[in-house]
Amino acid sequence: MRDYRDAKTMAQTLRENLATKSFAITHSESLELVSKILGVADWNTLSALLQASRRETTSLVAKRLEGPVTYPAIPMRDLVPFPNATYPLFVGRKKTVQALDRAFERQREIVLAVQRQNGVDEPGFDDVYEVGVLARLFELRPLDDGTLKVLADVYRRVVIRRFIGESGEFEAEISEVSEGPIADAPVLIERAVKRFEAYVANREIRVPDFLPPLARTRDPGRVADIIAGYMQLPITDKQILLAALDPVARLEKVDALLEAAAALPNKSG
Repeated sequence: MRDYRDAKTMAQTLRENLATKSFAITHSESLELVSKILGVADWNTLSALLQASRRETTSLVAKRLEGPVTYPAIPMRDLVPFPNATYPLFVGRKKTVQALDRAFERQREIVLAVQRQNGVDEPGFDDVYEVGVLARLFELRPLDDGTLKVLADVYRRVVIRRFIGESGEFEAEISEVSEGPIADAPVLIERAVKRFEAYVANREIRVPDFLPPLARTRDPGRVADIIAGYMQLPITDKQILLAALDPVARLEKVDALLEAAAALPNKSG
């Protein structure tokens, strides 16, 4: 299946096929259509991702480490969770509640897998993205509407090898991934942090005081994850960032998206 890296080829193919049916569109229109097909907001955003992807050469398969392990799992409909962050989760599906119960019986660890489509109530392996996260659970609390609220402290990426729900609860078989040693990218970090500061100021996004000082953080992957968590992006765009395993490549993607956002009118007002 093609992904966003094939965008220009797909746009050209689309134009040529429409031309054979006497339906003409411009090159710009075909790029915008392909962006929508791939689930990305617009061509500016897609172009930024394409440019940032040129240096990412390490394959996902090469970064798989130990053998698969199975954990209880929660399919996420409208949230892409990033490591080094804590998220409140509101759980209502029966299999998800049972997965929570199983996780609390073990070591409170659970896999968070992002769904490709919100409307799927019984997701299987083809309905979730390959890269998810492993989280620790705490502060489980029942709510008046019958759902449960739990806090999930996300601490690392994982590759989802299988995603099943036949046992009465959602489960994910995962392999761990390694992002390698911390890369040295001070110039990229400084530029991305400055753009992020402008981004949150223009959109009046509140960033908690307890966040680490990003400009003094040496790990480009961690900086990328923290920034990505606060960016207003479609689920598909955030999942692209989560799936970028090379820390420098991930921050380059974030930086490119911040640059693209700066060139657009501010819609917050």
